[in-house]
Amino acid sequence: MSEAFPDIEIYVQDPEQSQIDQWFSELFTQISAPKRLDKRTLAYEVTTATGVQFSVNVVEKAAGKYWSIWFDSPETPWATDIDCARAAFAFFAKPIRCSVGSWEPDQPMDLWWQISNKGEGEISWPDN
Repeated sequence: MSEAFPDIEIYVQDPEQSQIDQWFSELFTQISAPKRLDKRTLAYEVTTATGVQFSVNVVEKAAGKYWSIWFDSPETPWATDIDCARAAFAFFAKPIRCSVGSWEPDQPMDLWWQISNKGEGEISWPDN
């Protein structure tokens, strides 16, 4: 088993804010009201069932139609971005993208993992 990533980030295609709030309410025992950090960024403070607290930032349309959800903790419900992406796809039923692994300085920046109704696998993003 690999070590948990230091943080988790996924990208969800065209979610509704209410869907994100509903997902968080299913994942966490406590969720703060979101605080707007800037025009597109909402910050939440969440608490897990084990009492771990951390921040989650949601950036609206961070990459085209995709919204970023960044869990700023190694103690999320998932070990990797792909684990989180699979859980998000099961909830949202919309395309989800994430990094293929823990980011390394020499890793290509346009290599991503995508989960959609067509299946899952590596893609090049941006995919013009």
